[in-house]
Amino acid sequence: MEKYFYEFFNSHLVDAESEENWTEFLIDLKNRGLKGKTLRLITTDGNPALKATLKRLFPYKRHQRCIWHKMTNIQAKAKKRNRKALMGQCKMIFRSPTRREAIQRFKVWKKHWDIEEPAAVKCLAKDLRDCLTYYDFPKEHWKSIRTTNVLERSFREVRRRTRPMGGTFASADRIYHNVFGLLNNNWKNHPAAFTHSP
Repeated sequence: MEKYFYEFFNSHLVDAESEENWTEFLIDLKNRGLKGKTLRLITTDGNPALKATLKRLFPYKRHQRCIWHKMTNIQAKAKKRNRKALMGQCKMIFRSPTRREAIQRFKVWKKHWDIEEPAAVKCLAKDLRDCLTYYDFPKEHWKSIRTTNVLERSFREVRRRTRPMGGTFASADRIYHNVFGLLNNNWKNHPAAFTHSP
């Protein structure tokens, strides 16, 4: 993985997350050995270009919509005065012990908020199926597969190290390489540390 990140940042910097750019990136990874033969699930932040690209390149792989990103989107669509109650109830959907119960809780939540917060309700309704994919996997994996936290933590660490520095692209490139190397080693040794609950 370290090699992939380093080579990606070294030669594939892009200005936008377009389908074309995601396709180029994923094909490059596939050409360098990431075949996905044992891949069972892909968790994404909801970027439509990435989702469309994955559908083309990995058409038979399951997709999980990151719950943390989805909840952030829902909260942004809600009125400030309703956010605490709306989000508190929304979290309970994803803490359900079964998919059936999660869908039941969603229906109750939808009925409660549909009139006052239609945009927030619509936001979750359109991706509910992808948000609940984790229920198809063993319960002990749910916490780590239902968000993109592993990547988000990596990005935060890179930003933390590069924001205060001046310098050249080469020095930033060395920092990217070192940070991703460190994170890869940490991931191998302590995978549970890279998760969180919604």
